[in-house]
Amino acid sequence: MIAHVAAWVPFVAGPLRLVQDGWRPVGDEAAIALRSWDSLTAHGPLVGQATRLGHGVFDPGPLQYWLLAVPAHIDPVHGSLWGAALCCMAAASLAIEAAWSVLGAAGGLCASGLILGLTLWQPSVALPPSWNPWFGMMFFLAALSAGWAVISGHRRWWPALVITASIAAQAHLMFALGSAALVLLALVAGLVDTVRARSGYWWAVIGLLAGAACWSAPAIQQFTSPDGNLAALIRSSSGSGRRTGTAFGLKALTAAVQPVPFWWRTRVPSSAIAGMISHRSAGFAVAVLLLLAVVGVVAVRPLRCRPLAALATVSLVLSLAALPTYSSIPVRNTSLRTLGYLTTLLLPIGLLCWLVVGSGAVLAGWRAAAHVRALAGARGSSSDTAAAGPQEARAGGSEPAAAGAAPARWGVRGVAAAAALLIAAGSALAVWRQSPTIRAVTADTAMQASLVASRQIERELRGQPIALSVHDADAAALGRLTLALTWVLTPVGYGPEVVRARLARELGDRYVFHGQPIPQVAVRVRHDGISVRVTMPPAGLARAAPGR
Repeated sequence: MIAHVAAWVPFVAGPLRLVQDGWRPVGDEAAIALRSWDSLTAHGPLVGQATRLGHGVFDPGPLQYWLLAVPAHIDPVHGSLWGAALCCMAAASLAIEAAWSVLGAAGGLCASGLILGLTLWQPSVALPPSWNPWFGMMFFLAALSAGWAVISGHRRWWPALVITASIAAQAHLMFALGSAALVLLALVAGLVDTVRARSGYWWAVIGLLAGAACWSAPAIQQFTSPDGNLAALIRSSSGSGRRTGTAFGLKALTAAVQPVPFWWRTRVPSSAIAGMISHRSAGFAVAVLLLLAVVGVVAVRPLRCRPLAALATVSLVLSLAALPTYSSIPVRNTSLRTLGYLTTLLLPIGLLCWLVVGSGAVLAGWRAAAHVRALAGARGSSSDTAAAGPQEARAGGSEPAAAGAAPARWGVRGVAAAAALLIAAGSALAVWRQSPTIRAVTADTAMQASLVASRQIERELRGQPIALSVHDADAAALGRLTLALTWVLTPVGYGPEVVRARLARELGDRYVFHGQPIPQVAVRVRHDGISVRVTMPPAGLARAAPGR
């Protein structure tokens, strides 16, 4: 229970403090809330958010919108926030339970510690958790844990792996390769175990049905649209244009593992990310990949430790899948500055690699020491047996074991208690570290501006389709405010169509203004206030547009 509660606390405390400080969806969060709202209408989206990892393409699917659809309808202001927090808490619990099934309390505490490590390094993961990279990251951690459980021999976790991996892959493209590779590898491992045990395939059937349901919308979009998104994603990843390249991808893996790792630093300026990665050695990453493979092989034989072999496999898959992601980032003026969230993958890569190599070294040393003790004990017992009678030898052999059992049990309990206290302290520290991020998020002027402008529009015009244009003195806030206004007006009966086509296309074709005779609403934000101007269409043209 401590592991679960500790992982939940940042996702409870953070959103509550955001609400108290006046948070409202703007920018991408507003787009996510809007598309979640549309999921329960006839205009439900079939693809995910627009991605900067390609041109004119979207993340693979709408599963995040499906999960947030009901909260968005229950509470249009904050529903996407608390709905995402609940989903992320569920993902955290799945990760902990899957790890617990492999190694008991030690596994559960490690999973909880990994989640807390992420929220300590990136407090914004819970502020707000509805942003698709953070939402996908939590389910990707759950998929890693479930994949570890399946490869370790717990086949019943494969349906959970399929669902969590599907949510992660559809939420953001950077999780797609790792999720797909993990699902397929775990399926192979599960089938091999099933053949050996001569048991049923119910776990595979349930997982395949769940996968078909999860990917139904992207499949429908691909085969019914002239511009299928899945095919466009594949073309975009191998398309022309300058990319960061394989060397940069290897250096990113090095930055995840080599001391001092990239994720050990806090408050890294966006402009410094590319330079901090480029100065690393690509060869170090190659050595780490080879070392992971060696540990995996040694764990199978001679160590015969399947959980370690499975963890080495998961770590290797994660690292290899991240390599194309970091190698194919489009190089533009803003790519490496605005895509800093891609570095979030470096923390699980680094921690898992360290855990695998460290555990392998400790286990090998312990087995070697046990072997030496066994040889020494065999020599001593043979000489003692020759001098003592059989009954005396049997009696003397049982007493040391009984005497050492109690201290060993108390030692294990002490380590578990210390780990639980450390996890609890990490949870409190994660909440404390949220304060600067909360202030930065709620200081966004687009939040208050969207509220003021929407109230002015409601006073001047009843709910109906409108053509919305926004002019902001702060060019950087223009897109965030436009998306925020589009979302605020939709649940209260307006049908905003955005004049700026680029922003509108990210929401879907129904939000693109095509010049229909509907009221024109121009919102102008200046440093001295906000003004709204409504221009009604001529009466004859308005009557010529039935049904609008």
